[in-house]
Amino acid sequence: MVELREGDLREVLLVRAFEESDRACELLGQRERETATRDARAELSAEAPPVELIVTRARRLGARIARSWPAVERAAALAARPGPPLWVVLALALLLGVAVDRLGAGGRIDLLSFPILGLLLWNLGVALASFVSDLWTTKPGSRTEGAASRAAAEGRLARGLVWCLAPERPWRGVRAQKSLSGPVSQALQRYLRDFLRVGRPLHLSRARTRLHLFAAGVMLGAVAGMYLRGLVLHYEASWQSTFLTAEAVQRVLTLVFTPAAWVLQSPLPDVEAVEALRAPDGSGEAARWIHYYGVTGGLFVVLPRLALALACGRRSRRLERAVELDLEGDAYFLRLVATDRGHGQRALVQAYSYHPSARSSDGLSTLLYDVLGGRTRIERLEPCEYGDDPAPPPADLAGARLCRVVLFTLAQSPEDEVHGEYLARLLEGLRAQGGEAALLVLLDSGPMRERLPRGEEAGRRLAERERSWERVLRSVGLEAVVCELDGLADATVLERARVALHELGPEAAS
Repeated sequence: MVELREGDLREVLLVRAFEESDRACELLGQRERETATRDARAELSAEAPPVELIVTRARRLGARIARSWPAVERAAALAARPGPPLWVVLALALLLGVAVDRLGAGGRIDLLSFPILGLLLWNLGVALASFVSDLWTTKPGSRTEGAASRAAAEGRLARGLVWCLAPERPWRGVRAQKSLSGPVSQALQRYLRDFLRVGRPLHLSRARTRLHLFAAGVMLGAVAGMYLRGLVLHYEASWQSTFLTAEAVQRVLTLVFTPAAWVLQSPLPDVEAVEALRAPDGSGEAARWIHYYGVTGGLFVVLPRLALALACGRRSRRLERAVELDLEGDAYFLRLVATDRGHGQRALVQAYSYHPSARSSDGLSTLLYDVLGGRTRIERLEPCEYGDDPAPPPADLAGARLCRVVLFTLAQSPEDEVHGEYLARLLEGLRAQGGEAALLVLLDSGPMRERLPRGEEAGRRLAERERSWERVLRSVGLEAVVCELDGLADATVLERARVALHELGPEAAS
């Protein structure tokens, strides 16, 4: 994980969306991309971290995108807006609070159906809902389910934003229609979806800041409206209920207003005084109850919500300066900085009972450079015949980090006593040599796919064979990456390879 400023994050994600959506290099040519990379490297020092190269390169290509597609720049800027200004949120909340509080009809206030009592209960409900939501997200499996639903919602929101901003709307003119059509629209959707996902903590923090401020403003407006009306109008307080007795009402009022009574140093009425307020015959002065409601709203709504808004605002400002982005787990970034990684690392490749084609060998080299780094020294051993022992490690490691790469073919049926034993002995040898080492197991599915006829039957047989290999590998604590080496590995294959890379630290030797 690295931390980026929000502006740099937007540039990086926008350029990635264009490059990933434009495999044919129609929008951004291959030469443009290579030139941007070369110029960014020339601008930075040799010791600069990889993230600096990514950001500098993104700024160059981002300027090119802004010049060629201004509508994309406007859409990206709109999506990055944190929402309405805080003073607008507070002003609207105050106006709503004043409008909500009508005190009582005919100059009477009903103590049990007072609008501010509803606001208090609403804030309590929100707090309970947040607590239940936090508990739910910590349950096993809820993170995966929540991630899937969030991804679907983010995709719908991204498509909706593009639809509103885009080209096809008649009020945007012919020129705009050409600017966001086809691949450009797909790239913009990809960017918005990624920005919503990666920046989710920042977006949530900003939204919570405004929600807390809005809730505090509504209560402040309600209390202010209550006092303003009380200055020019006379109100009487009373209550009525079909089911509640005076004792029950007195207990409810005591539960709600005890903190306010303590602050105001004004004792709450007893049961007889509450009985005297029962409508339609009884009533009393409303000033005391207006003070109770005002102080209670301030204590339990305004102050907590303002404190929460302040905390969320501070977190938002901190996140604006440091949004986390996963470079290690993303194939796009791995390829982008591949030439800067892998210094001092050697990859020892050996196929087991399999002779890959020249094209598969080239694909294997590309995959290893993408995963391990472009500076990795790749060495190929003669294929190991069926039943043979693993080749011993090289004697001239000289402090280099060794990665053993074993290549199987999916066309071969796995056996515990053969393939499992081979991997077990290989792991034992790596642990015995000490130092940092790694093991990567690859399964080339290309030969088996070529032999099978097209259709559902082929997919079923491939899945069965993959499960057989998974079972054998699981017995020795390993995972394998199933891929077709005769083509360029996609992002999913690279991410699986990063996960399946079995690391053995120095402590493994003990």
